[in-house]
Amino acid sequence: MAAVALDQYLTSILRSNTKDTNELKLKSGNTNFDLFTIYLENHNQGLHRYTNDVSTILFLVSGDLTIKSGEKILPMRAGNVLLLTEKCKYEVQSQSDDAVLVKLKFKPGFKYRDFFKNFAYKGSREEKIIKQIISSLENEYVLWLKNNQITRSSQVMQHIINGYLNENLFSRVLIGAELTVVMILSIRNQHLVTPTSLDKTKFEGNVLDNYIDSHFTDITLTQTAKYFGFNPNYFSNMVKQKTGKSFVDHVDDRRMQEARTLLAQPDVSLKEIINRVGYSSKSFFYKKFNQYYGETPASMRARLFKEANINLK
Repeated sequence: MAAVALDQYLTSILRSNTKDTNELKLKSGNTNFDLFTIYLENHNQGLHRYTNDVSTILFLVSGDLTIKSGEKILPMRAGNVLLLTEKCKYEVQSQSDDAVLVKLKFKPGFKYRDFFKNFAYKGSREEKIIKQIISSLENEYVLWLKNNQITRSSQVMQHIINGYLNENLFSRVLIGAELTVVMILSIRNQHLVTPTSLDKTKFEGNVLDNYIDSHFTDITLTQTAKYFGFNPNYFSNMVKQKTGKSFVDHVDDRRMQEARTLLAQPDVSLKEIINRVGYSSKSFFYKKFNQYYGETPASMRARLFKEANINLK
């Protein structure tokens, strides 16, 4: 099959398909091929949500689509590549009619860290770049390579898919080498979307504050980091760097605001307020409250009642 006709061939598979499954498995031309299995993203209706059990590469052969991973929205164009780690959760939110998304699902045990380890054979610059890539994958679970259809890396990706589909000699060795070429070409051409640029979307529109607002009574750093698709330590440092406040400070701010609101309500006891804002210790709540407002909960309640002309006697 000619590489230039790959998109037409894959499109014909999608259009002739009658299965209502989110993914269509493509059979390898070589029955002994053991590096990965290729799937096509179907165009059927319904939710297309996934949790990876193996490392996966997504390659958009043609068209456009949108991927959501955690809170990251990734508008992919033809030629784009996504590296996804094990346990990465993602969703295909929308696809153009001509979108052809190919998924290379590696066999269990494949690790990006091992794959990249020999890239930086010499030179501190290469080593620094590889460490950045590994860090991005381990902390964000996804790496976006913004190639396009005309780049050499995209042409090599198409050759990889053709090699998988056809029964050629030494296809396993050749495809392994071609994967290395794709990654190196993408890195050299600086088509990487770094963690810094990806992170810019995390806190626009008070996304973090909105999440805390809905979960402050029983929120945890680990739970929140998982929701946004990050390693907890990385997420904690990122919040501090981007907002100037720690994650705990953000949570305490919301809890203190809620405590003040509840203190103004005469039918809510102090014990109930402590429970409702998410603190398990009365003494800890009093300490935090005094640090935040410079007065005790009792004195604030008395002042709020006086301002509202509430007399409980």
